Amino acid sequence: MRPMILEGLASYLPATTLVLERDYERFGISQNQARVFSRMYGLPNCPVEEGDELHMLLRTCEKLLAASPKLHQQIDIVIYAHTGAISGVWGQSTVTQLVRHLRLKHALPLATCSNNCVAIFSALDFAKHHLQGAGSNAKALIVVGEIADNVELRLVSNVAIVGDGAGAGIFSLAGSGPKMLAHTIHNWPGYSHGIWLPTNSDCYKDFELHYQARLKAVIDNVLWQADTTLDQICWIIPHNVNIWMWHKAATHLDFPLEKIFLSNINRTAHCLGADMFINFQSLQERAKFYAGDKVLMVSAGVGGVFGAALFQY
Repeated sequence: MRPMILEGLASYLPATTLVLERDYERFGISQNQARVFSRMYGLPNCPVEEGDELHMLLRTCEKLLAASPKLHQQIDIVIYAHTGAISGVWGQSTVTQLVRHLRLKHALPLATCSNNCVAIFSALDFAKHHLQGAGSNAKALIVVGEIADNVELRLVSNVAIVGDGAGAGIFSLAGSGPKMLAHTIHNWPGYSHGIWLPTNSDCYKDFELHYQARLKAVIDNVLWQADTTLDQICWIIPHNVNIWMWHKAATHLDFPLEKIFLSNINRTAHCLGADMFINFQSLQERAKFYAGDKVLMVSAGVGGVFGAALFQY
């Protein structure tokens, strides 16, 4: 099976930003809780979209499509990876509207939320398998991001503040860019309550207890697939759950903290699955990559889901 290539990325963050310690009431938390999220977890700011979700996603995709007029003809599938279970009303799904508004006449619309914040890795898998049977010039457009439009989505108790944002990536089998060498998803049973899992329950405590070991397990698995070791990784692109968790992960993995891209957390908060593309694009803008450099995407989702993907320049 030929490796999939990441040809281009685009991301979008809203102009409006809430300051947690000032606007804490909008999150349904106390001022003391806001201080913990802001100062201990490194989540002082939260971008909030004032418009609607569809236009936020369209703006992100249009940035990518502006690169070449041929892309409208070459995109063979559009995959929308979202965390929330609902994506538009019946007959007007978000991905279908994206295809229509972007005038992608040849594109198959597909959406997935099966793995919450790890749904982006499901989308990578779908895209890879679809492209194997498509034409040599076919490309896949993966779109990720959504608006946390209620308090339940905006706050992950004791873990993260959720911001609004979007990302999009174009993938092919014959373009230029970093190759996806391997990817994997691990599902651990027993946490199906997701964001409604009580923080004082034995199940929640069990998830916290094994979190770092399971994060390491998904990383080890994707590295094993590509015959790669952790010391060969130039950067880890993380989900922005919080700074404190990644400090613990760096120690558990014995990996340099400065090689985990954490620069966005204090301005974007946790933009659900969009973290992966937002952080990857920011890293591409700030770091210089050479042939052979390897970058590792890693994320975890509520419900006991962990995902990783390895890219090589």
